[in-house]
Amino acid sequence: MIAPSTLQATVRRRIDAGARLAWIFADRVGSEAILCYVIEEGGKLQTLSGPVFESVRSLAVGLPAAAWYEREISERWSVRFENLPPNPPLTTVLPAERLRFVDSSEVSTLLYGPVRSGIVESVRWVVETAGEDFISVYPSMWLKHRGLEARFVNVPIALAPYVAEHVSGASASSHAAAFCRATEMLLGIEASERARAARAVLVEFERIHQHLDSLAKLAEDASLSVGSAQMFAAKERVHRLLCEATGNRFARGSICVGGTRFDVFERLRQTCVRELDGLQKHALSAVDRLVSTQSLMDRLIGTGTIAHDDAAAAGAVGPTARGSGVSCDVRARDGYLFTPLDSREALEGGGDAAARTLVRVAEIRRSFQLVRNALDANPGGPHCTSARPTDGEAVARVESPQGELLYFVRIESGAIARVAVRGASFANWPLFIPSLRGNIFTDFSFIEHSFGALQSEVDR
Repeated sequence: MIAPSTLQATVRRRIDAGARLAWIFADRVGSEAILCYVIEEGGKLQTLSGPVFESVRSLAVGLPAAAWYEREISERWSVRFENLPPNPPLTTVLPAERLRFVDSSEVSTLLYGPVRSGIVESVRWVVETAGEDFISVYPSMWLKHRGLEARFVNVPIALAPYVAEHVSGASASSHAAAFCRATEMLLGIEASERARAARAVLVEFERIHQHLDSLAKLAEDASLSVGSAQMFAAKERVHRLLCEATGNRFARGSICVGGTRFDVFERLRQTCVRELDGLQKHALSAVDRLVSTQSLMDRLIGTGTIAHDDAAAAGAVGPTARGSGVSCDVRARDGYLFTPLDSREALEGGGDAAARTLVRVAEIRRSFQLVRNALDANPGGPHCTSARPTDGEAVARVESPQGELLYFVRIESGAIARVAVRGASFANWPLFIPSLRGNIFTDFSFIEHSFGALQSEVDR
């Protein structure tokens, strides 16, 4: 614990010296509120924490990455941040008329969502526009208040990964793996190589089907119905492979604290012997045809551009950051599940929707290779390692399809007392509105799908 009077100064000093702010979250131990800052130094995560009294000095001024964290904490935990720039509430849905910023007969206000075409999550955008230009855009993302972080409390440790899998259904394996890694760290155990290889294969397949999903939606936005159908067909083959190997299309119920619930690696190996070659050939062929369609790439070039410095300052992660040239793949640091990244991460410098698309294409290829590497290694060891409940706390991360996913777990008296989740999408959504500047309304869906962000990782 760091004294309240020096906590923010210490964090600021470390960041000025080159550390990266990864997360800010709040905890409560007894009646005492605790503020926790997670920073990355030398490729490793460190947590700096201290008690909160009446007010805390904001880091958001000069450090955009802190803004959404501080706004959420101030609203959910009643912590007052001094000098936090004024904004409408982040976690409360206001009537649309209260979110209008321009008073002019030539400006129209459009409500986009929360129910939109296609199978998308609930989010409402209040858009002010004159013709097709964006004048003001404001999101309402906290519509469901699912309360999954609170749902973890006092859930038996053996069952808690099931809760993690439902924070974001599309990336269930990433969330289960991140929760289990944090829990294993505080319990002082490590899953066997065989279990870690199985987790890695599941997360890489998850990356493939999520990237294919983003590409399919971009093709649909461009009215490329054949290209969209081919992407969705390849994505469906991934789900069917996972279902055959694990019994669930999203591999839910496969990962547990200590490893996997059964010998998932062997089931994956057997299934991939039959299915992987055909799946890889189908997926890569469809992807190559899509990105060689010049009309699509022309539509994406220059759309939703995010400069390198803006992405870095805002704390962007995943393909959203790497499309702007920001190196951030935690598989090359301490976030790998089986082996570190075996080659340089996919980076593009354009910062636009086209760059983010090319990053996804490169990552699909790499994910297939990483799956093969793990399967060829065929490591031994038990599928699960047992452990006795131990009190403590830990933070762990996994490179999910959307980027760096962070879990904090605290256990008291052998029971889960607190779980905090920082999804990659939470880190990336603040950049979405700035990326709309200079674009027109018909660019909205192209930019949104190029981000590939998940609403479920915000309202958790």
